[in-house]
Amino acid sequence: MMMPLHLAPKVLAFDTSSVSGSVALLEGADVRAELRLHSLQTHSTLLLGSIEFLLGRVGWSLGDLNLIAVGIGPGSFTGIRIGIATALGFAQSLSIPFAGISGLDALAHHHLFPDGEIGVVLDAHRSQVYYGEYISRNGRIRPAKNFSLLYISDLERDLAERHLYIVGDLKVCGLEKLRPTSAGWPRPVPADLFLAAAIGRLAVANKKRWRSGDSIVAEPVYIRPPDALKNKGRKP
Repeated sequence: MMMPLHLAPKVLAFDTSSVSGSVALLEGADVRAELRLHSLQTHSTLLLGSIEFLLGRVGWSLGDLNLIAVGIGPGSFTGIRIGIATALGFAQSLSIPFAGISGLDALAHHHLFPDGEIGVVLDAHRSQVYYGEYISRNGRIRPAKNFSLLYISDLERDLAERHLYIVGDLKVCGLEKLRPTSAGWPRPVPADLFLAAAIGRLAVANKKRWRSGDSIVAEPVYIRPPDALKNKGRKP
């Protein structure tokens, strides 16, 4: 659906990369409705019904949408696949753009950070975290290094005395107990881990991430190889 240039896009955004799944409808950067799906079930059982419910509450139809935004990880291998497949299906059937947004990127852009370094963490289970690092300068945030998978104990050691803000899943990862130096660094920042709204806002703000056409593809951010791949070739 073509959108007049002077109007804010109507966006369906969702994230199924973790148990903190969420769906949001946005008009530009404004959240019109949001549904949080904290569930240990596979999000495939809840996602489509949740989207239909939110559209009904706002009074929109699928045909009113101008953009589909989805979390592409890191996180659950199955959850990421469900989210991307659903988003691509909507974008292609409605002939509207698609934007894939990393949850780490969404968290880094979700706050108005002063100039400085930002560390972002998400729970990877198995005493590990997904970690991304960014630099904030003059209100703009850019990646400082590639995403990585780290043991929590190693990250705690690496962060010691670092002059940076640390944001993300701090409680689950045990990082809310980080001991700042006398100068107060590193500095933990509270975060909302239901990421659909943040994913939608970042997608609206960055049209370079929009993809259109009949052959849209999305590159998921797994970081950790899926267990089925790691176990391939092992003797029974």
